[in-house]
Amino acid sequence: MFVLHVELKVKTGLQQALENTYREVFVPAISPQPGFQSANLLRPVEDGADYRLTLVFDNQSLQQAWVATDVHQQVWPQVESQCVGFSAIGYNTV
Repeated sequence: MFVLHVELKVKTGLQQALENTYREVFVPAISPQPGFQSANLLRPVEDGADYRLTLVFDNQSLQQAWVATDVHQQVWPQVESQCVGFSAIGYNTV
């Protein structure tokens, strides 16, 4: 199993917009993708901390296939536009 953690530095005042985009745009787009297992958007408890998006796929190849889709190219910019920046780290489960 492949797990991707994406740290999202959300623009001030756009936290609710990001959460809405995640629920209404991102999840419906990613859910039918081959190998997709789950997605979670984690809201920080501490002020000033970053949001974290976790994505789980059967393997990294299927996650990369999702990134290459036209639908990803449509929905990810909507998420990214609400952020100052982001970073991602992939993990294989043990």
